[in-house]
Amino acid sequence: MYQTVKGWLKASGRIIVNEEGQEILLRGMGVANWLNPEGFLFGGAPFGGVMGRFARSAEFDRGRTMDQFVAELCGPTYQKKFWSEWEKRYFAEEDIRAMKEQGFNSVRLPLDARLILEEEPGYHFNEEHLAMLDHYLDLCEQYGLYVIMDLHAATAGQSAVSCDDGVDNQPHLFLDEEGRDRTIRLWEELAARWADRWIIAGYDLLNEPIAMPMFDYLVPELKSFYDRLVQAIRAVDQRHILFIQGNRFAGRLDIFDHDYDPEYHNWAITMHCYETFPDLALFGPILAKSAELNVPVWMGECGGSDPKNPPVGNAWMASFFEMLMEYHISYNIWCSKALEGVDAAYTFSFKGPNPEMWQQIVDYCGKGSAKPGYEKSIAVFDELLENIRLENCTEQKDRVAAMLRRPGIHVPASAYDADSEHRGSWPYALFCGFRREDRMHLIYEPGYVPNDLGGLAMMNPNPVKYGDWPHIWLQLDEGDAGSYSVREAEKAVSVRLQICGAADTRIRVSADGKVLYEGGVPVAEKPESLDAGMVGTGERVTVMVEAVSGSAVLKEVEFY
Repeated sequence: MYQTVKGWLKASGRIIVNEEGQEILLRGMGVANWLNPEGFLFGGAPFGGVMGRFARSAEFDRGRTMDQFVAELCGPTYQKKFWSEWEKRYFAEEDIRAMKEQGFNSVRLPLDARLILEEEPGYHFNEEHLAMLDHYLDLCEQYGLYVIMDLHAATAGQSAVSCDDGVDNQPHLFLDEEGRDRTIRLWEELAARWADRWIIAGYDLLNEPIAMPMFDYLVPELKSFYDRLVQAIRAVDQRHILFIQGNRFAGRLDIFDHDYDPEYHNWAITMHCYETFPDLALFGPILAKSAELNVPVWMGECGGSDPKNPPVGNAWMASFFEMLMEYHISYNIWCSKALEGVDAAYTFSFKGPNPEMWQQIVDYCGKGSAKPGYEKSIAVFDELLENIRLENCTEQKDRVAAMLRRPGIHVPASAYDADSEHRGSWPYALFCGFRREDRMHLIYEPGYVPNDLGGLAMMNPNPVKYGDWPHIWLQLDEGDAGSYSVREAEKAVSVRLQICGAADTRIRVSADGKVLYEGGVPVAEKPESLDAGMVGTGERVTVMVEAVSGSAVLKEVEFY
């Protein structure tokens, strides 16, 4: 599953395989904020700008407005120098090496069309920028990271929110014929140049097209555009996988009603998902569509974070990404690096510039406040350029462990393995509907008042990120069992349960048929720690927790 990165990848039925026919599950990071900077990752503006029917690009929320303001604040000469240094420092050879050392095997590189195809009449490609991209492909090949080339910001703008770097929040790609023609010409050029690069796993054709529901009427245009685009790419490149996203932030399956690559059948359904329940309510429709079209699924963008309570975000990732693996879905996490404290699942964080000075920058851009002056502004942006170097960033090791399900993780009891043995005898479903298909006895944490469902949810005066999910525990009644896995255990791993029960409750913890622990549990009102022994090494090690008698309440399983 984690073979050496070497040779071409392709879609083979519902999985991705290498040239030897071995399944390859891509586990990667997206380099957000690099060539297509976004205000919310930069610390300059909230995500999306004004998500109205029409709004011009907002202050410091996307690359083109940042471009404008850096020039205003620091001068055009510095502006060019700044972005050149930003590209070199934000994502450098050291970052690629770090990704590989962390254990990821792929990287998603977001591209901005305006940096490659000049925004002027005719087709004029920026050879300097293309040479820079080739350099990064060489580095990824050197270190062994498959690359997914992601057109994050297409010509004219395809999303109708700030992440597409458009001039406004309109999906002009589907409104303007010239935008469609230029995007197809761009992909033809890129595919022709990269047709022989095996290190590229594939092309992510459009990021989050038609993101806002108000533009759903353009979905037929999206489908026909994909048909036309695939045909154009296949005329020059028949080997790379084509990753295709649906509408509404790549969360819908509506467009997947036919084979987009009928001649080569080398494509994948691409979904994006953040912070929803990790169970078959989410995965079922995706897996069904995968089976119907006989193509793989790639979760091209996902992540879990909670700045107010980081362990909850980590627990969600440990749960969600393991389910992806169990269902043979490759994934890519957004993102590799971001400003410290922002709401994103970054693995490295950098500090912002002097807070007082940075606020003056933001206020000038957003409110028209006093301009800091050239000298002060340049000092602020110089400080930012220094802070983004990897050597000055902080690695989030706990997040990496959660993302890759390695020792050092806390797995919620409700996140029992989907593909390993679990036994439930509870005849009802939890009110929130989580994992109702398994009949496991899920309960709420004592004293927790659950959120309302459906239309009543909007009446909650204090909505909480992840909703009820962090407050769901597992009750194991006599004969019930759940299995939990840890991956890439290079040495023996200790297992600790947070569990409680009555005096007559007995549990058994086992791995590979070997009993690690059999006996009672802490007699308490809430779960307490119980050391359950150690398991050996392996690519994936699974333990089963079962109730021999009585009922036990299990909160989490820790592997350390």
